[in-house]
Amino acid sequence: MKRTSVILFSLFLGVSCAPKKQIVAPSAPTEIEMNHKKFMSLFIKATNEAQIENDDKAIEIYEQCKKLNPKESAVYFELSRLYAKQRNAQMAYENANKANELSPKNKWYLLQKAQVLNRTGQQEKAIDAFEELISIESNNLGALYELAELYQRSEKPLEAVKTIERIEVITGKNPQMSYQKYLLLLEGGKENEALKEIEELLQLEPENGMGNLAMAQHFTKIGEEQKVYKKLVFVFEDPQIRTDTKLSILEDYIKKMKTSSEAEKEAESLVMIMLKTHPSDVKSYAAAGDLYSNLNDLNKANTYYEKALVYATQSYPIYMQLMDNSFNLKDFDQVTTYATQALESYPTQPVLYLYKGMGHKELKQNELAVKAFKSGQGIVVDNEKLEYEFWSKLGETYHELKEFKLSDESFDKAMKINGLDAYLLNNYSYYLSLRKVKLEKAAEMAKTANDLFPNNASFNDTYGWILYQQGNFVEAEKWIKKSLSNGGETSGTVLEHYGDVLYKLNSQDSKALEYWNKAKLAGDYSDSLDKKIKEGKNEE
Repeated sequence: MKRTSVILFSLFLGVSCAPKKQIVAPSAPTEIEMNHKKFMSLFIKATNEAQIENDDKAIEIYEQCKKLNPKESAVYFELSRLYAKQRNAQMAYENANKANELSPKNKWYLLQKAQVLNRTGQQEKAIDAFEELISIESNNLGALYELAELYQRSEKPLEAVKTIERIEVITGKNPQMSYQKYLLLLEGGKENEALKEIEELLQLEPENGMGNLAMAQHFTKIGEEQKVYKKLVFVFEDPQIRTDTKLSILEDYIKKMKTSSEAEKEAESLVMIMLKTHPSDVKSYAAAGDLYSNLNDLNKANTYYEKALVYATQSYPIYMQLMDNSFNLKDFDQVTTYATQALESYPTQPVLYLYKGMGHKELKQNELAVKAFKSGQGIVVDNEKLEYEFWSKLGETYHELKEFKLSDESFDKAMKINGLDAYLLNNYSYYLSLRKVKLEKAAEMAKTANDLFPNNASFNDTYGWILYQQGNFVEAEKWIKKSLSNGGETSGTVLEHYGDVLYKLNSQDSKALEYWNKAKLAGDYSDSLDKKIKEGKNEE
């Protein structure tokens, strides 16, 4: 019994006397832990605001993060990106620089710094930053491309070439980069190396447009013009080469065409290739139109200009060419048609009304001409030259309508704008002489026109005819004779006038009848000429 009691007692002690397990209360978080927790909460919140493009709020919260943890590089990086987005160059740079300072091996931070430097015009520092980035990540193509461009902008073409060669190690050679290297080597004074680059390109791709363009430029430079055209064929057949480049080449050809029939043939051939290569490009058809306009084949030119209208988003300049060519072809119906079509799209362009009015005027549709001229004149703004054209044309048209008061008023308004235009002075004075009114004013204007252009047959005749109307037949004969010697012998009007003045000087002289008969053969004479010839006299 005694033994059992000891055991039971021991068990009891084991239960009741064992030390109680302590429940330890959690310790209060430290200030560092609280700041970190607050920092993370704010950082996440700022990032969320940035993602929804609430940039001002994101910046405000990131700036709070920066105060809580001024050594966290990620905050500076995010702030730099946001400030750059807002075009705050100074803050973008300061934060990018700090991010890079805190984490100098982080490629993203270094890239941000380099790009900010680049965008703020700090090219030398940007170059250093990109070079540092590439030393960390040698296959960063984006950085290499930006670095090549930086070297080029910094007028370091040979450094740009070396950078492109680093790109080629990664991507392999391609025609665009080879051509770019060619241009940079030329800029850097390495002409032989430049040509070698193009020769290597053409060995791989003999029909490459850019390579052949380079060789065409080289042959032009060294005077081997006979080799240029064959190279340009490949250029014009390459759809990757912009039509603007081809237009520039054609402009040079148009200059050469004035002295070279071979240049005409080559230019025409290149235009046809361009049309085939770029069949939906308005510039192809415009180029064809320009070529044939320069060759004075205006009908053919207009055929291509009309095709250009199909692809044009801006048809105004094409309509201008169409109207101008049609006017020179004396196809005045077509002038008015094109002007009417153009006005549907460009109703506020006064020059279209001018062309429309001129077309109607030449067709003797004078009421329609006046309507068009007045419509255009009413919308001219700050353009005295155009306003002058409208008033002078109205003066001529009102004269045809025998609205002489309106004609004189229109001419006088044109004179106020440009009273020294010889053609206006001549036309206005001649119309006055036909009406036999204001002859002193007419004589003064006609004399001024002749002072400006002393050998103009039409001007000579006008002044002589005014003198005739004033009864000064001796002086009139001198001036009209001068007109004949300056080319007026082909004009029926001048020949008739000379016959009239000879008759007044000596009515018995058969010379007057001789010149009236010459006028009859030449055409463009007065309604009374037949009577003068029949009766052998002029009783006007």
